[in-house]
Amino acid sequence: MIDAIRSEWIKITTITSTWVLVIVGAAFPLVISLLTAAFDGDDDFRTYDGSDLAAVIAGTAVVSSMIFGVVATLGITGEFSHNTIRPTFAALPDRWRPLLAKPIVHTAISMVLTIGIVVVGWVLGAVLAAGTQSLDDDGALAALVGVVFLAIGLTLLGYGLGTLVRNSAAAICILLLWPLVAEGLIAGLLAVAGAEGLQRWLPYAAGFTMVNTETETDSLGRLGGGLYFFVWVFAVLAIGLWSARRRDA
Repeated sequence: MIDAIRSEWIKITTITSTWVLVIVGAAFPLVISLLTAAFDGDDDFRTYDGSDLAAVIAGTAVVSSMIFGVVATLGITGEFSHNTIRPTFAALPDRWRPLLAKPIVHTAISMVLTIGIVVVGWVLGAVLAAGTQSLDDDGALAALVGVVFLAIGLTLLGYGLGTLVRNSAAAICILLLWPLVAEGLIAGLLAVAGAEGLQRWLPYAAGFTMVNTETETDSLGRLGGGLYFFVWVFAVLAIGLWSARRRDA
């Protein structure tokens, strides 16, 4: 298993697109959160507290989480598109080791990068805001922890979709357009039908509650929404792994 993980690490770190996406994903929330802290923190008419800083970091880090999910998707779909998965499966006929090594590496990268974004964003943001930011402020710590779990979830979801669909464009569209378009349309239809309460059961809507500093009363809550989101994640991942083992490479 260690050799399989080492092999996947080499594959991931030698692809230019991976580096580009990772750098963009890490830089975006830091730039936005630090600029916001620098300008809003000097406002004499309001207090830029820890909840405000955490909300900006968490809100922008959602974009990073989705980018990391795209990286995981490309990591597996590229293998099928270029047929590099075939020699891997030939060397490891049981398929479990390569199929599990890749999400382990991607998840570790996403987790480390997201923790780095949160820590650097919080420390530098607090310095630039020149205020009294505290992790004890309303929902600050919970939202920042939620960002890390969201990044892990989207990474595994992207990998699961990639193993299932095996097409980069299709898998990425599902990963990105479902929360940006599909869930909005479904939520609108539910509102028209007078069933707004069902909106909380939409997968991404539930998952995004993990990064909110304030949870809405009609939501599943951070813990409930997070657990429900990961049920979907692991379901897609399990189906994808089963499909990859059963289908021809």
